[in-house]
Amino acid sequence: MKTANEITPTNIFHPGVVLGEEIEYRGLTRRKVAESMGISPTVLSEIISGKRNITTATAIKIENALGINALFFLNMQVRYEYYALKKQLRKTAA
Repeated sequence: MKTANEITPTNIFHPGVVLGEEIEYRGLTRRKVAESMGISPTVLSEIISGKRNITTATAIKIENALGINALFFLNMQVRYEYYALKKQLRKTAA
C-alpha cells in the first residue's frame, strides 16, 4: 500500500487552465478580464496556456477581478510546480 508521500496525481495541469475555464463559464472575454486585472491580454493568454505562472500579485489581481480567493490559485500553482518538478526529477533519476 502506498503512503501519502508516494501518491502522485496522474494528471497535473497548470492553474491557468482553471482560470480560462472560469472566464469561459462566466461568459467573459479574456480581453475584458485582462483589462479589469490591469494586465495585457497577452499576459493573460500566457497564464491560461501555462506559459506564465500565477504569482502572488497575479493571484490578487484575479481575486479583485473575479472574486476568487487568491489563495485558491496560489495553492494550485504551488501544487502544480511541486508535482511537475517531482515528475521531472523521477525521469532524470531513471
